[in-house]
Amino acid sequence: MNARRAAVLFAASFIFASCSEKPAPVKVEAKAEQNEKEEQPAEDEIAQDCVAFVRATKILPQSAGGDCPSCSREGSEALAFREIRLDRVSCSASGCEIAVTLRAAFNPAPPGTMTGGLTAWISQEQRLQYLNGRPPQGDQLYPVKITYKRAGAGWRAIEFDKADPQ
Repeated sequence: MNARRAAVLFAASFIFASCSEKPAPVKVEAKAEQNEKEEQPAEDEIAQDCVAFVRATKILPQSAGGDCPSCSREGSEALAFREIRLDRVSCSASGCEIAVTLRAAFNPAPPGTMTGGLTAWISQEQRLQYLNGRPPQGDQLYPVKITYKRAGAGWRAIEFDKADPQ
């Protein structure tokens, strides 16, 4: 009888102990981290948008309009993306402004017209130098402010603008 009581007491204490356990704090921290991430665009999403923006800076060949059937009508990428530095994030319930510094280098390209992407950030002097076959050497830094708006459960970049240099 004594062994039976000991077994019942052991089982009861085991059940009591397992029922009184609290959830691990790791789960709470993970949920808080997830909510924080939903309040602003993810860093990899920002990086992808920045790479696409840099790659959208194109050189359209001068002869793309007619006498060069082998020339690409889409143009070639004027810049090679190197790095992104996240400078500042400012968010509200419906949108975010994110300041970044993009580091890029000029790709060699045939003479033509520069268009899209970071064209407005490139000085007239550098553009002329580049279009005359002498691309500026080294990496260039471009301060950019990106405006994001909520798009369902995610975020969408809606505007790229010049940011104040840091």
